[in-house]
Amino acid sequence: MRTRKQELISDDLKPFVCNIIKEAREKYHYSLEDLAKALNYQKNRQTLHKYETGSLNIPYEVFFEICRIFNIDNVTLNDIPMTKQEKELFEKKMIKEYVTNMRGDKKLTLKDEKIINTYKNASYEHAIKQGNLSIKLLDDSMAADYLKGDRIYFVKQDDYKNGDDIVIALKNNILTVRRLYRYPKGIILQAINPKYPTINVNIVSNDMILGKVSGIYREIK
Repeated sequence: MRTRKQELISDDLKPFVCNIIKEAREKYHYSLEDLAKALNYQKNRQTLHKYETGSLNIPYEVFFEICRIFNIDNVTLNDIPMTKQEKELFEKKMIKEYVTNMRGDKKLTLKDEKIINTYKNASYEHAIKQGNLSIKLLDDSMAADYLKGDRIYFVKQDDYKNGDDIVIALKNNILTVRRLYRYPKGIILQAINPKYPTINVNIVSNDMILGKVSGIYREIK
C-alpha cells in the first residue's frame, strides 16, 4: 500500500533530511544493511539507499525511528530550515511518533497528550520514579536551583503546598517552573532569580497547575 503524501517528508525538506541520515549513519559506522537490521527490516537496504540519496521521499515515521537509533536530538532537527507551516507539520508528526513509540506499557492519558501537544517545551520521557512528563526550561528564572536547558520532570497532584515547585504556563504555549505560595485571596508565583518579577494571581485552580517538580536532569558540559 502506498504511503500518503502527507505522511512523507516534503521535497523541500528532503535534502536536509537525507544529509542528516547519511552523516549519522557514517558517524556510527553503520552500513545500510546495519541500519535495515536496526529498523527490524521495516525497510530494506535498497530502499534506505534511495531515502539517503533523495531518489525516494522518506516517511516521517521512518525518519523519526532513524533519529532514535542514532540519538539525533532536537537541536539538529531545529536547524532544518522550514516555513512556519512546514515546522508546525514537522513538530506535529514528531510529537505523534514520539508519544506512540515511548509509551511502552505506560499509557498516557488524554490529558497528558494534550499537554504535550499544547506546550512546545513539554515532552514525554520514560523516567523511573520521577514521572514521565517533562519540560525543558527555556529561561533562567529559577536559577540557581534550576538552570536554563535543564529537563524538569513533573507529576500531577491533587493539591499543592506552600514552597512546592510547580510547572505552570505563564505565557503563550510555554511552560516554566515557579515556587508556589498561597495566601487567602490567591497565590504567589515566585521566581528565584531576582531578575524576574514575582507574580501575584488572585484566582487560581489546581487545574491551572500542570504538576509538581519531581526530578531534574542536567547535562554536564
